[in-house]
Amino acid sequence: MSEKIRVLIVDDHPVVLEGLKGLFEREPDIEVVATARSGDELLDLLRRHRVDVVVLDLQMPYHGLVALAEIRRRRLPVRVLVLTAFDDDENIRAALELQVEGFVSKTQSPRHAIAAIRQIAGGHLVYPRAARRWLAVRAGTGITSAAQRLSPREWEVLSYVAQGLTNAEIAAQLMVSENTVRFHLKNIYEKLHVANRTEATAWYLQHQAPGAESA
Repeated sequence: MSEKIRVLIVDDHPVVLEGLKGLFEREPDIEVVATARSGDELLDLLRRHRVDVVVLDLQMPYHGLVALAEIRRRRLPVRVLVLTAFDDDENIRAALELQVEGFVSKTQSPRHAIAAIRQIAGGHLVYPRAARRWLAVRAGTGITSAAQRLSPREWEVLSYVAQGLTNAEIAAQLMVSENTVRFHLKNIYEKLHVANRTEATAWYLQHQAPGAESA
């Protein structure tokens, strides 16, 4: 990516907000275009700035999930990285339903957030091990009839999608064309009754066989 990644940070704790801002601004490929301390301030800033990635704390005035839902309703062209504690089951579930592009734990080093920003800006999904484990526990390990209808190759494609690979990267792994990957994805979406990569990834993480979790 030749241009800097334009980031907007949202957290109602001033110390956390300034700490993240200072850390991100030291990265040569990241530009912090604005900061916000509430969801309504976030939405106002998104009207005035071009933003690539929003780093969003959910626990704040005008709840982060409400702001995320409004971002999706308005079809704003921005990717969202959620700051969360992975024992926060309901917020994780709700964020997944709103097609969040990634999670980073508040207990991890801020360097994990920087890496996640780069991945998300590059079109990847970032669902760390803790989020995958939560999804697996919530869903159990039973295989549904939809899963049984997936071919071995479709399972393989879906596993790469869940790892955050782009169509081009999947095509390189499988040594096929991108058109072939798109064909498989179309079939996968139809069989699983999902609309996009985020929903397909959530489905995969819920239904993958034991031991299939990636690092």
